[in-house]
Amino acid sequence: MMNNRKFRIGLFLTISLIWSLIWFSQKHLLSDFISRNLPVSILIGLIPTFGILLGVLITRNKLPKRQMSLMGANFYMTLLFVSVPIICLTLFGVDNSFNIQPNLFGLMISMFTMVYALFEEIGWRGYLQEEFMEKSQKWFGYVFIGFIWYLWHWYFLREGNNPKLIMLPILIASSIGIGEIARITKTILICAAVHSLVNMMIIYSLIANNITENARLTTLIACLIIWIPLIIIKNRNNNKILPPTTAKIA
Repeated sequence: MMNNRKFRIGLFLTISLIWSLIWFSQKHLLSDFISRNLPVSILIGLIPTFGILLGVLITRNKLPKRQMSLMGANFYMTLLFVSVPIICLTLFGVDNSFNIQPNLFGLMISMFTMVYALFEEIGWRGYLQEEFMEKSQKWFGYVFIGFIWYLWHWYFLREGNNPKLIMLPILIASSIGIGEIARITKTILICAAVHSLVNMMIIYSLIANNITENARLTTLIACLIIWIPLIIIKNRNNNKILPPTTAKIA
C-alpha cells in the first residue's frame, strides 16, 4: 500500500493534520507553564511539527525519486542563506520578558524559529511537493500544499468563530513562492530560511512584537539583497546542465 501515491499522501495528511488539531486545541492547558520557562517553551513549541515529521518518516522513503535534500548541492550557499536572518536578529536584539540579554535572546529565538520552519518544510517541500513533482503537477501541487498549510494552521489562525480566510490566499501565494525556490535550489534548509523569515517578521509574536521597525526593515532588505542573487545564480547553473536529448544539433 505504501507504494500507492494517493495512499501515501492521504496517510501523511491524516497524521499531520490530526496531530496539529489536537495540539493547537489543547495548547492553552500549558500556557501558564510555557510563559514562565523559556527552554520549556521552546521545546514544547516544536510539538505541532512532530506530526509532520512522523508522517514524513513513514512515507518519504517510498518516493520513487527524491530530489530535495537538507543542505543541497552547495553547503556554503545554504549556510549563508540560513545565517542572514539569524545574524540580523542577533545584532539588533529582541526585547523579551524572560530577562535575557536582547542580543542573546535574538540569537536563541531566531534559531528556534529556523528549526521550527525546518521541521515544517521537511514535510511540505521535502515530502509533499516531491509527490507532485514526480507527476509533473507542480502548479496544482503548490496550490494544494497552500490549502493544506492553511488547514494545518487553522486552529492556530482562527479567532473565535473567525477562520481568517484572508490567510488562505496568502498561504497559497507563499506556497507558490517557496515551492519555486524549492524547485530551483532543491534544498530544504533554504526553504526553511524563507519560511522562518515570514514567521519572524509577521507571525511569531515573541519576535514580531518585540523588534523595532528599523530592525524589521533592515533584516528584510538584507535577506532580499543576499538571497535573490543566490537564487538567480543557482537557477542559471541549473539551466546550464541540460540532458543530452535537449542539446542543440549543429
